[in-house]
Amino acid sequence: MFKKPITISVHATDELAGARFAREVRAMLPEVRVVRRDEEGDVGFVLMGADDPAAAATMRRLTREGGTAVVLVADELGDGELMAVAEYGVRSVLWRPAITRRQLSRAVHNAAGCCPKLPMLTALV
Repeated sequence: MFKKPITISVHATDELAGARFAREVRAMLPEVRVVRRDEEGDVGFVLMGADDPAAAATMRRLTREGGTAVVLVADELGDGELMAVAEYGVRSVLWRPAITRRQLSRAVHNAAGCCPKLPMLTALV
C-alpha cells in the first residue's frame, strides 16, 4: 500500500533561520516533504527565539485553526511559557540548539499521528 509522505511547513520570523531549519530537516529526515510555509503541511514547525511575540502569535494561530499539528522549536522557554504552550495544544517542543535526528523524527511522527497518542513530548533537557 502506498502511503503519502508526511509534509511539514516551517514558520519563522527570521526567513534565513527558517530556510536553514528546513534544509536541516530535509537532511535529517529525507522521508518527509518540506512545503512552503504558505502551504498547509501535516505538521507545522514554529521556530521561536527568545522574546519572540510574532512566533507566539503564529503558534496560537496555527493551533486555533486546527488543521496543522504544531511542533515548537524554541531557543529558550521558561516554565510559564511551557505551560502556555501545552494549553495551546502544541504536540512537541524541541530545544533548537540540540535537536537530534531521533528527537526530530519522534516529534514529526507523533504530531502527524503515526504514533500512539501521548502527552506533549518535550526535548528541552
